[in-house]
Amino acid sequence: MAGSSTCGPSQSIASPASIELFTHPVCSGCREAALALGSLAEAGKIELVQWSLAIPAGRARAAVAGVTSIPTVVVGSERRELASRAALETFLAELAERG
Repeated sequence: MAGSSTCGPSQSIASPASIELFTHPVCSGCREAALALGSLAEAGKIELVQWSLAIPAGRARAAVAGVTSIPTVVVGSERRELASRAALETFLAELAERG
């Protein structure tokens, strides 16, 4: 479903951007990233798959995607660490520009 937010794998349906977000419950910046991207997903602007590194499936997907820190987003073949508020704001601005 376009604009949905899921935990784990999902089918990507044509949407402006399909984004994987890697988080962990004890990560201080992960909540902010999840809320911001979750809002975009609810508005139908992105397709969001959220992976928690607290569970084996999330850790396995992170290993395949080359994720070494959290929060991190993967868009296609691009991997971006969102370790600071500025990095998150820059990423959100880039998403807005994509349309």
